[in-house]
Amino acid sequence: MTAVAIRGRRVVVPGSVIEDGAVVIEGERIVATGRADELVVASDVAFQCDVVMPGFIDMHTHGAGGRSFGERASAAREIARGMAQNGVTTVYAGLGHGATLEAVSASVAAAAAAVGETGGARLGGIFLEGPYISPERKGAWTAAHLRAPAIPELEQLVEAAGGHLRRINVAPELAGATEFIRHARERGIVVSIGHSNATYSDAVAAIEAGATIANHTYNAMSPLAHRAPGLVGAVLARDELLAELIFDGVHVHPAAAKALYRARGAGGVALITDSVLVAGQPDGVYETGSRTLTVRDGSCCLPDGTLAGSVATFDQCVRNAARHFECGLGELALISATNAAGAIGIGHETGSITPGRFADLVLLNDRLQPQATMVRGSVVFESQASEGQPS
Repeated sequence: MTAVAIRGRRVVVPGSVIEDGAVVIEGERIVATGRADELVVASDVAFQCDVVMPGFIDMHTHGAGGRSFGERASAAREIARGMAQNGVTTVYAGLGHGATLEAVSASVAAAAAAVGETGGARLGGIFLEGPYISPERKGAWTAAHLRAPAIPELEQLVEAAGGHLRRINVAPELAGATEFIRHARERGIVVSIGHSNATYSDAVAAIEAGATIANHTYNAMSPLAHRAPGLVGAVLARDELLAELIFDGVHVHPAAAKALYRARGAGGVALITDSVLVAGQPDGVYETGSRTLTVRDGSCCLPDGTLAGSVATFDQCVRNAARHFECGLGELALISATNAAGAIGIGHETGSITPGRFADLVLLNDRLQPQATMVRGSVVFESQASEGQPS
């Protein structure tokens, strides 16, 4: 098997940044990292760029480019292919909308049929954000579709997903939530808590039952007050929770995002897009089934002004973090890839530039704009402006 090398002025590996570095790939996997002058000669270089980082992992998104993950398998693949242009190498299909359990199950089955290779970002599995969320903190979700968690329903959804249900979100104050979380964890499903009006005690009970992710921190959750810490307080105080952050410049004020980052550190935050089907569409009003969405100035809202997901791309969120957190490339790799990989259970396969891991890489210019994206050693996106030409 012929080895190829990716050369970067800076290569981000766990714990350090290699100046004038290289990543050597054989087939699907990384076999070596180090200084370029020690690993490669000019003829070995397949691509060269300013920055080589682990491919981004978006574990919370619902769609983009006019498509939603639950439509059909072809739509899910189309979304994943498009996200590769933004440096994403692994994505999870966000679902859970539906008037009935049967409707939710049908959308789950449709997306599950696309799990695996897509010709773009790899579709890692299913994430159910609803319907087990609080009517008080529902955000853009339809109140009539929400309900308390039920273990028999979970089993039906697991079956519909064909083994690909990777994560489910629950409001911990709902009746039966603690038992539901324990059961989901026993089934190997990662649990997040959010869209919730939970007290701090409710959140701690959920953590002790096995919840490990905070669903889009700050948004649609009980806020922090000095005598009532709420779910935000639990996110800030409890290291067991990985804090998702929609850093699109709309959902969370940069000062609040920076406060979260300072409180939890680079190891405790994961960037997400929470993008919806109108992401990537021009400003305007869109009729999407039963909902009217208005896209304007980087936001997506219902007619009453409620935010309805984001229209951000993942690389935009990364650049926002670099600017407002004033962090280095190593920290950016943690919050854009490594932390999510660990939380969702794929850290042994991807999420870092480590020998033995899959060659899931994003090649960026010095402005952190993706120039090429590799999934399991194959180039799935290359910008026309890319400098990544064979030497």
